[in-house]
Amino acid sequence: MVRRRTSSRKKRTVYPALGAAPARKSNAWVILILAALVVVNLYVFVWDKKTSVPAMQKRADAAPTMTLPAMPLPAAPDAAMAERSNIGSAAAAAPAPVGPPGAIDGKVGKSDTLGKLLKKSGLSAAETDEVIRSLSGVLDFRKIRPGQPFHIERGPDGRVKLFELELSKVQKVRAERQQSGELLGKADDTQTRLELRTVTGTIDSSLYAAIKKSGETAALVDFFVDVFAYDIDFYNDTFDGDTFRVVVEKHYKDQEFISYGRILAAEYKGKAGTFKTFAWNGKYYDEKGDSSERGMLKTPLKFARVSSGFDRKRMHPVLHTVRAHLGIDYAAPVGTPVWAAAAGVVTVRGPSGGAGNLVMIRHDSGIETAYMHLSKFATIKVGQRIDAKTVIGYVGTTGLSTGPHLHFGVKKNGEFVDPSKLAPMRGKPVPRSEIDAFRAEQAKLESLMTQATIGLADQRLPRHA
Repeated sequence: MVRRRTSSRKKRTVYPALGAAPARKSNAWVILILAALVVVNLYVFVWDKKTSVPAMQKRADAAPTMTLPAMPLPAAPDAAMAERSNIGSAAAAAPAPVGPPGAIDGKVGKSDTLGKLLKKSGLSAAETDEVIRSLSGVLDFRKIRPGQPFHIERGPDGRVKLFELELSKVQKVRAERQQSGELLGKADDTQTRLELRTVTGTIDSSLYAAIKKSGETAALVDFFVDVFAYDIDFYNDTFDGDTFRVVVEKHYKDQEFISYGRILAAEYKGKAGTFKTFAWNGKYYDEKGDSSERGMLKTPLKFARVSSGFDRKRMHPVLHTVRAHLGIDYAAPVGTPVWAAAAGVVTVRGPSGGAGNLVMIRHDSGIETAYMHLSKFATIKVGQRIDAKTVIGYVGTTGLSTGPHLHFGVKKNGEFVDPSKLAPMRGKPVPRSEIDAFRAEQAKLESLMTQATIGLADQRLPRHA
């Protein structure tokens, strides 16, 4: 078989889209254009009588000479450096303004810190830092509370001129711009005057309503209840027609009432009996000099209603079986503070089945108290010694509970007993070495209370020594 040899010629690739290759042209036209440009330049810079270089030189020589004004010499190196240093210091002490002149007034928000408050008010990070640094050592930042009013001023140059925070009616702090350019912080404590007043009233529904009717605030109710907490249950032992007298210190700023001071003497007279107390060296005593404090509070919380008493055969409201109720239930709103009934050591703090959140305290007399169904605990811990009236927790409805209340139990010699039948144990009386001085003081205070007319509230008394 004969094979036909084929020629190995390369095939020519054709790209029809590009078209045929361009034809070569002459470069003569490029030479002509360059020659024309050379001629034009020669005419402008050499031959023309107005634009040629020699003509321009002649006109420059013929022009009048101009004299520049003398410039001030630069400052000496040391002076210049000092000036730059002063400018730098002023810039550091007074950050660049970020807002127009004017004033901003507002109140501290619920979760505001000072830094957060200032930034929300439009201050830059540098301005905020400047204000905080100026108040360091002047303001206890932990005293900032929601609702406190503040005031910010920007001067004509836009910089923060004044920041003022009102901590209370008698205390302010401010950061004010000085002539040197820096903010200076300072505290402003307003002086108050102390007056001795007597407050009287008659119960027609409750002690709270009677004191409010006399023109006083709820703060006085708290003082009054604290003084007689060992003798009177102000929810169950008060009746219409009962009367009270209180000799109390009151702080005033100008004519504005600011706060109460000490209760120096108090009297409560009603169906439950007549009770008097007198202040002496930080404690309270009756007219005989015996301590007004007892070993156990009448109730472990203020203004509670007894919803269930001590009963060894009570039908349990949740389990629906007869089950001993070894304590007293006090119905009160969730969150009502619960007191330690007497001084002692915390032995239990935590959840405890049907008792819910439980606190137990062992007292010096060998008695142990239990506080059940708390919504939450106060800042106490097991092994800690606490005083009577220390808040240990808050009323709740944890565990086996049909509603918010405190179950208060008392153990004596290891067994639960009825708290309402415990014999009161008094604190120490006035020391013998002080009894004569106490009796003289007690007589003065008794006289002041006797002078007060029931129904005429807030009567000004002679200044008490």
